[in-house]
Amino acid sequence: MADDTYHRRIDVLAIGLFGLAVGALTLGVAQLGYIPEKDRIGTLVIALLFGGIVQILAGITDIRYHEQLGGTALTMYGFFWTTVCTAKLVSASTTFQLSMVLYAPINFVYFIFSAVMVYLTAFRNTALCILHAVITVTFFTTFLARLDILTETIPGILHILVGFLAFYHAVGSLTASFTNRELLPLGPPLLRHKSGR
Repeated sequence: MADDTYHRRIDVLAIGLFGLAVGALTLGVAQLGYIPEKDRIGTLVIALLFGGIVQILAGITDIRYHEQLGGTALTMYGFFWTTVCTAKLVSASTTFQLSMVLYAPINFVYFIFSAVMVYLTAFRNTALCILHAVITVTFFTTFLARLDILTETIPGILHILVGFLAFYHAVGSLTASFTNRELLPLGPPLLRHKSGR
């Protein structure tokens, strides 16, 4: 019995999603103007650590567990947060200001990546698929905001929604992993693999 507990795998996805929840909620609240501009550096540091580094570490661990889908998603989203936050920190702490258009290509590429993840996570569970659908829309609206077609309001609202959905899935998968009961339903897979016959 003690041996079974010792060999139980850690729910790494929950760790990564907790990081995403903190980063996305902080960024969304800032985009809606509820965090003052004077706290911009602090907002970027929180987003860098939780949205970036926590997800990268969780993703690397997931890869070591041979979880390609979770490992790919967590590391790639982590690198997105790390890259964008680092560039914005450099811009905010020097006289040299980077244009927001700089971030348009990376947001567009991640919009496509997230759309693929919607399809792939449909094989896992409903909640994860919905989370990636909202992430996809968030990247697209952020892309439009970088081109000055939209304001930061819609991406801000969507980042808050991403944060809540990530937190919901993290709590749901963590409690299911620990208690073997689904306290927060994550829903069935929306797609199923065809049998090899």
